[in-house]
Amino acid sequence: MATDPKACDSCGMRMPEIKDHGGGEVGNPYCVHCTDQAGKLKSRVEIREGLINLYMSRMGKPREEAEKFVDEQMKKLPAWKDE
Repeated sequence: MATDPKACDSCGMRMPEIKDHGGGEVGNPYCVHCTDQAGKLKSRVEIREGLINLYMSRMGKPREEAEKFVDEQMKKLPAWKDE
């Protein structure tokens, strides 16, 4: 069953399916990658590191560039805008 596509408040990933939401809960504003098995948001440090690794592997960028990009993007997301 699909829901209206929503972006994760932590990483920005689109969540078109219920299974994409943390804990399988459509009301959870965080995706399955940014949450633990219970649907609770992981730490900023853990999510940042995962996004850096994803950016480096998918885009072939060096770590320093990936860190800068991820830090800039995280500031725009609801979960991290005040950090």
